[in-house]
Amino acid sequence: MLMRGDLHIHSTASDGSLSPRQIIKLAKSRGVDTIAISDHNSVDGIAEASEAGKEYGISVIPAVELSTRFNDESIHILGYFRTKKFNSTDFEQILNLVKTHRAHRLRKVLGGYRKHQTFNKYLSSSEGIYILRAFGAAVVLAHPVRISDKNFLSLLSMPFDGIEAKYCCSNDYYTNFFINLALKRFSFYTGGSDFHTNKVSDHKHSLIGEPYLESTEIQRFLKNSGALILGSSINGKII
Repeated sequence: MLMRGDLHIHSTASDGSLSPRQIIKLAKSRGVDTIAISDHNSVDGIAEASEAGKEYGISVIPAVELSTRFNDESIHILGYFRTKKFNSTDFEQILNLVKTHRAHRLRKVLGGYRKHQTFNKYLSSSEGIYILRAFGAAVVLAHPVRISDKNFLSLLSMPFDGIEAKYCCSNDYYTNFFINLALKRFSFYTGGSDFHTNKVSDHKHSLIGEPYLESTEIQRFLKNSGALILGSSINGKII
């Protein structure tokens, strides 16, 4: 039974301070049994987390946090994968171009994946959504509490599957607001700590499991997102 989930965690595969295996051990010690490794523009930590998850009884959902821009604001988009397309060399190439801000080159590589042309050196939010969908991901607007009011409503009109309603920097008012919004406009919401390090000096993020999704929230997410679970579990789609 999946009881306690943190679907926003960073490892040494991007800018986190713990390896994927260390994250699994920490999640176990904190009573978290379901996690998503969602590194910035990288899926390199997923395989190690999956193997460690099998050993420690932690379910791992493969994910990524894509860096995009909308109206000159940095917007992060979470992708939770329904298929193994995240392991493809094409996706690896795309992520490398996103990390190095070579969107002009990226648009040439995208070929059939892109529907429209933009000219900024950064990946646009609409392009990010399209890429993640093309590679089999459910697409979530990350930490909306950190997005400016002027851009938030416009972003909501984009084809996201859900939003990150529970987030480490949200207070109860905003958490409830985003949960209610998600239940009205989307099929699910997510939540997570945005964990980067267990050092107390990190005031922008939280420890694993702060906050967390409860069992019914995890089940709603898995049912409506179609996300994979790596490792052994009695619920969800398992590989």
